[in-house]
Amino acid sequence: MKPIRTFAAATILAALTACASHSGDAARQPDSRQSSAMNQTHTAISKYSFDDTVRRLETAVKEKGMTVFAVIDHQAAARQSGLDMQPAKVIVFGTPKAGTPLMQKDPAFALQLPLRVLVTETDGAVQVVFNDTRALVSGSKIEFAEVENTLANAEKLIRKTVTE
Repeated sequence: MKPIRTFAAATILAALTACASHSGDAARQPDSRQSSAMNQTHTAISKYSFDDTVRRLETAVKEKGMTVFAVIDHQAAARQSGLDMQPAKVIVFGTPKAGTPLMQKDPAFALQLPLRVLVTETDGAVQVVFNDTRALVSGSKIEFAEVENTLANAEKLIRKTVTE
């Protein structure tokens, strides 16, 4: 029984190591499209500090009539567990006015909503990571044309907010 446990632990460790090294490489590529089996994301380098970037994104979302449903502070959660990590906050936002019709058309699309944007800081660079709209609708009953004036505008808003 012990060799099986050792093999399983080694397999899990190898998988985690592969994921960690892949995500680290991706995080260093500014303004690039990154892909994985589950989604595609965009990364933009913010010209603002970490806290200012978070504040600017929250303000921009609210000014566009959307709701900030939550801000998840991963660094604070790590600290509560006795762990240390780089600053990382996920802003969860959206508006039922845009999301509800999409979920009515494709109830499973609720797994993609509300939208999320990650703000993190590594090696002194504040990065903003967000899902690609085409990737979000891929495999759903939603066509890109149905979201190009709503969800796709969130990409533009995020990028503009952190780079201008």
